[in-house]
Amino acid sequence: MLRLFLLALCSLVLGCASQPTPTQNANFEGILQDFIKHNNIPGGAMTVAKNGVFAYNGAAGFADKDKQTLASATTPFRIASATKPLTAIAVFQLLEKSGTDLQTALNRTVFGSKGYLPEYKAIKDKRVLKITLRDLLQHTGGWGSDKDDYDPQYDLFKIAQKMKVAPPADAKTVIRYVLQNTKLNRDPGQQYHYSNFGYNVLARVIEKLSNQSYEDYLKANVMAPLGITDMRIGGSRLEELLPEESRYYDDPRSPMVTSQFDGTTKGPMAYNEFYLKTMDGHGGWIGTPSDLVLILHAVSPGIGKTELLKPETIKVMTAPNTKIGNPSASLGWVSLENGKQFGHAGALETGTLSYFVMKPNGVAWAVVFNRLPIEKVDEIGPLLKGLSDRMDQEFTKLK
Repeated sequence: MLRLFLLALCSLVLGCASQPTPTQNANFEGILQDFIKHNNIPGGAMTVAKNGVFAYNGAAGFADKDKQTLASATTPFRIASATKPLTAIAVFQLLEKSGTDLQTALNRTVFGSKGYLPEYKAIKDKRVLKITLRDLLQHTGGWGSDKDDYDPQYDLFKIAQKMKVAPPADAKTVIRYVLQNTKLNRDPGQQYHYSNFGYNVLARVIEKLSNQSYEDYLKANVMAPLGITDMRIGGSRLEELLPEESRYYDDPRSPMVTSQFDGTTKGPMAYNEFYLKTMDGHGGWIGTPSDLVLILHAVSPGIGKTELLKPETIKVMTAPNTKIGNPSASLGWVSLENGKQFGHAGALETGTLSYFVMKPNGVAWAVVFNRLPIEKVDEIGPLLKGLSDRMDQEFTKLK
């Protein structure tokens, strides 16, 4: 009922953007079809807009190969780490609402008696007490090693066993486990190292500041003002997917993995490696590329009909920090050209690939696919660059 009320209020009072209808453009459709065919991807969808006007909103291939169900512009897909900017937007909204000076709020510590989350008291490495909200947003919390790719967000069965709870471990259990049992790999605030775990913590900060669940807060305050009704935290196993949602297809070269749910069953990564409820803040959402473009518009002053943040807040959020070892790292986004271009990619091995970006010329575009066609993670960059280069050639033709 609350959700329906918010949507009605949005339509009647705020004049928010409506969901774009399928829009045809043979050139963009051809790029999408070529990409899925060349990379052996069952299906995907794409949305392109310039200065708030939609130029293409369509799909190609299959949402469900077994049932021969075609993908469409309204098919929800997992968006993986394209979730992180949504989490960042919610954080900045709550900071604005608090009335606290933005820089002071970003520099406030997360843990400890004066932090955002003082309830986590059992902490093995006292350097954790120095981690700020800014550190979590820009991936300088101190977690992560260059020597291995261990990620507690994907170790949920073992963590549940160690913490003596039913598997898979939920988000708060993962936080308690990491704080109680592990040490940082470096001092906080010094060096960028991509951290899904940090965005788990950010989701809990959102819950603390809003007194709502992470998902409910974003639905009401990020999605509803834009007329977005189809986004949600996704199901993890095949039987948990929405009827209209895409199915996910591992790369044929990908091995079977042991389930996070029982520690015994082996199956495809797409349905056994991930528990999207625990991944909520860093990779849990499903949606369409048009949803992602609407969100880009809403943090691009002068383009979106509804703005989710103040222009000065957006500048802080998207400004890259060149002093932490990754010159494109900003607060929740990947930013170029001094923040004039910002976006994010997402990938789940090996059944999901996503990307969305706002460019300096007013072009916003997004893609989602139901397979990640790679053998190694470092292949994602070249894969997306090839697609981006082709898209850039077409953007010059948009008026």
